[in-house]
Amino acid sequence: MSQRGYKTLLQFNDQWFRLGLLAETDLLALGQRYDTSRDKNAEHYRYKVFRDYLASHRPLPPPMAEALYKLGQVDPDPAMGGAMMSHIIGLPECPSDVLEKALASGEQHLIKLARRKRLLAEFNSEPTAEVIARCLASQDADIQRELLATAKLSRNQLEQLAKTGANRAVRNLATARLRFKHDAV
Repeated sequence: MSQRGYKTLLQFNDQWFRLGLLAETDLLALGQRYDTSRDKNAEHYRYKVFRDYLASHRPLPPPMAEALYKLGQVDPDPAMGGAMMSHIIGLPECPSDVLEKALASGEQHLIKLARRKRLLAEFNSEPTAEVIARCLASQDADIQRELLATAKLSRNQLEQLAKTGANRAVRNLATARLRFKHDAV
């Protein structure tokens, strides 16, 4: 099959090549791998190219992070495109413009990730009582586990997490910290 045929079959748009994620010569090898593989899910091949690019080009400059987020938005497979966008949001170097787009996307999983990232950034820069209260109220297990791992929480805050933590793991961790705090006194 020709490069053009593989480009169509694997659903790579021109942006993949313009951004430098994939070279025309690599497309042929990727297409031949597709031909000999039992995996006929084109999105798996695109996601591998995306992940390989990230593995060798970090940290991403803001314009590239934005371009990769947009590439995820237009991917023919919404689940894979969502995974790409989620991955970009999760990068430490994710620019605030991308977080704004995620918050305005209407996609609940992207909104949740962007909110989590913002709240954890606030917590990590200045863990005030107000920020900790917002973390406790977030009902986000990842945020609450971060609090338990890094914050010096008061007995009252630990009791709150032990009673109303986002999930059983958070509640159990908070209960264990309370016991340890009680035993240490």
